[in-house]
Amino acid sequence: MDCVVNGKCLDVSESGMRVEVSESIDRQTYVTVQSTPLALHGRASVRTCARKGTKYVLGLEFSGGLKWKPKS
Repeated sequence: MDCVVNGKCLDVSESGMRVEVSESIDRQTYVTVQSTPLALHGRASVRTCARKGTKYVLGLEFSGGLKWKPKS
């Protein structure tokens, strides 16, 4: 089953990112991430999911060779 959840990027590194979302997502779930401002599109694995008030903070690890680099 496919599901779309919009999130807010809290932090990004070469190998992953932290994202705030409205729904819990199980660890080890593979998700597609897309961010035009970060020039980022690809797959990631949910490594952590922690409740923060009414939201959840996901720790995502990029997969499939996806890497992020800041614009120079």
